[in-house]
Amino acid sequence: MTFEAKWYLGIDTGGTYTDGVLLDSASRKVLRTAKVLTTHSDLRQCIAEVLDCLAIDDDPAAIAMVSLSTTLATNAIAEGKRRPVALLLLGYDPELVHKFNFHRQFGTSHYFFIDGKPGIDGKDSIPLDEAEIAKVVGEIHGEVEAFAIASYTGHRNPIHEERAGEMVASLTGFPVVEAHHLSSELDSIRRATTASLNASLLSDTQEFLDAVQAMLEQRQIRCPVMIVRGDGSIVKAEFARKRPVEIIHSGPATSAIGGQFLAGVDSALVIDMGGTTTDIALVEQGKVQAEVQAATVGPYRTCVRTIRARSLGLGGDSLIRFDHSQNMTIGPERVLPFSHFCAEFPHMKPVLVQWLREKQVIHYHDRLECWALRKDPARPVRDARTRLAVQYLQEGPWLLPQLLKRVGVVSPYQLYVEDLINQGVIERVGLTPTDLLHVTGEYAPWDSEIARIIVDAIAGVWGIEREGFIRRARDWMTRQIAAEILQFLSGKVLSEEGVFKAGRHGLDRWLFEESLVSTHPTLGCAITLKVPMVGIGAPAKAFLQDVSRVLRTEIAFPEHYEVANAVGTVVGHIMVRLEGEVIPVVDGMTVRGFSARAAHVQKEFEDFEEARIFARTQLCHLVAAEALDAGAREPMVECAEEEILPDRMVRFSAWAVARPDLNGHNSRTSR
Repeated sequence: MTFEAKWYLGIDTGGTYTDGVLLDSASRKVLRTAKVLTTHSDLRQCIAEVLDCLAIDDDPAAIAMVSLSTTLATNAIAEGKRRPVALLLLGYDPELVHKFNFHRQFGTSHYFFIDGKPGIDGKDSIPLDEAEIAKVVGEIHGEVEAFAIASYTGHRNPIHEERAGEMVASLTGFPVVEAHHLSSELDSIRRATTASLNASLLSDTQEFLDAVQAMLEQRQIRCPVMIVRGDGSIVKAEFARKRPVEIIHSGPATSAIGGQFLAGVDSALVIDMGGTTTDIALVEQGKVQAEVQAATVGPYRTCVRTIRARSLGLGGDSLIRFDHSQNMTIGPERVLPFSHFCAEFPHMKPVLVQWLREKQVIHYHDRLECWALRKDPARPVRDARTRLAVQYLQEGPWLLPQLLKRVGVVSPYQLYVEDLINQGVIERVGLTPTDLLHVTGEYAPWDSEIARIIVDAIAGVWGIEREGFIRRARDWMTRQIAAEILQFLSGKVLSEEGVFKAGRHGLDRWLFEESLVSTHPTLGCAITLKVPMVGIGAPAKAFLQDVSRVLRTEIAFPEHYEVANAVGTVVGHIMVRLEGEVIPVVDGMTVRGFSARAAHVQKEFEDFEEARIFARTQLCHLVAAEALDAGAREPMVECAEEEILPDRMVRFSAWAVARPDLNGHNSRTSR
């Protein structure tokens, strides 16, 4: 079978599901879709399954472009599952860093201060301490998987970063990230954080891209492979191999773009509910809003430009926690639902049922938790009891309380399993919203009976019917999502609910709660969302209708809403943005010249106009070159100039926009 039209293949790999679409490049219509479970232990499996579902083997030559997105990087940061890295801080002031707690931003506990500060004129103000670098690398390289290097003045002169990078690569053979390759921003803490996060994401991103490439080659699909960045633009996948930090928030970006594309709306709040997270983005006048400031992911402030979005760790596979006081919270941890677990391991179902019969009363969620080994540890397990637990898990899954007793401990905190869970070696199993949908019948591909048995057992202890327990979980999720929407759109922080603050909330919390459920005899409040909602993602229809109801707005679930992320990967453009400036070089009270900077390129001039022309010309050249390197075809380059001080100081912002080059013929135009 041969197709006349060229097809775009979009693949989105999330924490729970991997989606795929085929889009006709001419008509812009979705032709086929696929949704499968993400196989974290071997990503090749879920990629292959998507390609099989889309029947790519019919005519692989008809694929003109493959475009990817993934939330794996964002999830790794949000869930604390990044790989261990060492951060070398060249020329940073240790006292200043610790005084203002900047070290908490670095994203790693392995950070080291190294003397060295290059001057603007190319001469060292303080020589780089190469002996200290060699010492630190020798002591730490066995505990990390990559290195990040940031120089305090690296945005202006990266010579020390480059030298340190050469040394570390030569001494260890490990991946090395130099901050000036990622950003020329003045904020030294953001630059260091960005480099550290980038280094910690290298392995996972390369595993993902390698898995995709292997499956494409197996099916003889030979075409450009692109990936979506956090600002919604696309770049060549190879470009992202060295800069994975730039694909954080690519999931929210593709969901917003895909949701807007499928719904065909000019203004809407796009909410993507997946298995791991719920992402919120605003579309205005047909465009997804861009973030004014660089992105913050969890507690980390980066130099990465993204769309304006908000993510919360709440999805279909989020862990439902409960305790003896009948308190309930959901997320942010993702676990394997019991319904899925017992379908995959049928022999564990009677184990769980017998455990419930024996215990009769289950007060805490972790008394039902199970563990399953998904792959062998990459490194030897040093702790004896943890090593014993892994050996038992190699025989098959275990109920956690039984495993702890067998190993000889009373708490999982006595085992060193955090890294094993973060690396996907051990998978946790628990009660999730997906299990609740199995009970109601709204979504039930796996074992509904075990979900009913567990929910009935917990509800019985609480003295309520199963419907009451499910309603409490739904209400909790509705309240959390509505609160996130309110904070996202208002830019304000809602005071915390707090178990011990009942009756003593701030007025903002009272107004919010009264808007959701009116209980006051004489006062009322109604918070209204003035734009419609667009719901996308697998569990969206089950949980987001309640959110639209309490916010008094309409919600649309467009055709193919379940795979909107994958659609968003193939309807974007390549866009690259760089910044530059001209500033005076002062010697005492005298201006002795001007420093022109275009991204990371810098040069001094005696004349302001010469410096201005150099900075502008060089910046346009660099942004075009980076766009071509990112896979653009005929990028259109524009440059904006902002005068700060007449004939003294000016700032530049240049950007290049283009469609991807599908034929390998790169050229550029400027204006």
